[in-house]
Amino acid sequence: MRTLVALLIAGLALPVTAADLRPSKEPSAVEKLFSGKARLRLVNVWATWCVPCVAEMPDLRAIDAAFGSELAVAGVTLDDMIPDTKPEKVASFLDRHGITFPNLYYTGNADALGDHLRFDGEIPITIVYDRKGRELWRHRGRLERDATIARLRELLRRTK
Repeated sequence: MRTLVALLIAGLALPVTAADLRPSKEPSAVEKLFSGKARLRLVNVWATWCVPCVAEMPDLRAIDAAFGSELAVAGVTLDDMIPDTKPEKVASFLDRHGITFPNLYYTGNADALGDHLRFDGEIPITIVYDRKGRELWRHRGRLERDATIARLRELLRRTK
């Protein structure tokens, strides 16, 4: 019994993370964040040092929850662009904000990611694709929850 109690106490001392954070230097790794089932795929490029990015996290969480399996949400964090930033800091941020959708901890060339996603580096940026990878919509700047949900519902109606 003492061994069981000791193991339980030791387990409580370990850091537990729910964040799905996947490091990669390849821009194409973004596509690997999605399952094949979702009709729409939303990619949000962000960073913990970006004030509007942080402000929209509750909205992204709510958007993810609102659509179930019809929408797959994934993030791409550019935190590695700041020297001495570690993935653990980003995982902790995601945990504090209740973000469980997958995120890519991008460690590659920022220009290569910009070319791959066709954006100039200004964040946050949100891009929505259909399941075949065709871009359907993009939004620069902070998302507005209700407007984004309405837009995604419209896109789902059009992609049946």
